[in-house]
Amino acid sequence: MISAYGLLARDAITADTVVDCPKTVTVDGREFKNSHDQALGKVPFHVDFAKSCNTAFAALAPKLSAAGLQEASSALGLGGKWDLGVEASSGQVSDGGTATELAAAVFGQGSTVVSPLAMAAATAAVAKGQFQQPKLVLDPAPAAAAAAGPQLDKDALTGLRAMMREVVTDGTATALRNVPGGAVHGKTGTAEFKTGSEDTHSWFIGYQGDIAFAVMVQNGGAGSEAAVPVVQRFLTALSR
Repeated sequence: MISAYGLLARDAITADTVVDCPKTVTVDGREFKNSHDQALGKVPFHVDFAKSCNTAFAALAPKLSAAGLQEASSALGLGGKWDLGVEASSGQVSDGGTATELAAAVFGQGSTVVSPLAMAAATAAVAKGQFQQPKLVLDPAPAAAAAAGPQLDKDALTGLRAMMREVVTDGTATALRNVPGGAVHGKTGTAEFKTGSEDTHSWFIGYQGDIAFAVMVQNGGAGSEAAVPVVQRFLTALSR
């Protein structure tokens, strides 16, 4: 989601730009691959996004650039200094210092470290159009809460929100297509966390109406396998 916003906001691509999704792509000698050896071929970027094509994102890394990744993550609130009244992490996004590190970071890997709270806040920024620091402790109010972020790029948000909806209607989170409570927008994620291991954390970030959320299932596998069912139960219970 972060990289997609950055690419759209910089006019590097549009949702309809054709971006190849091969089974693997090699950057400076390092091979990147898709889950389950997926290969979509030459498809519009919104399809790459909806189907979670890692290789398409890795190939787009030079168009985003390390600076673009930092700009997008900052605009969505990641890595900032938050004061919630309790200790909390706002995340740390990779500096993209090498071509391989940037390629990994563009699809959420590499040295990037985020928390569910940080990603829920970033998702809320996409839904609202502006980052606002989450609030946990209200009395006494935190003395140094982070200022609201800038208004986000409207055209980029229009494209990104449509792509996040496609994740649910025709992508990796179709189990949420008919949940009660209204249309769900989101993005699955499958995060490696140990060098040399195939184990992954399962993620889903999204929003429904004015509720933004993030789910991470430790060592849960693909986002569609563990996080999405949790979200399905959560949203079903929320609407009762």
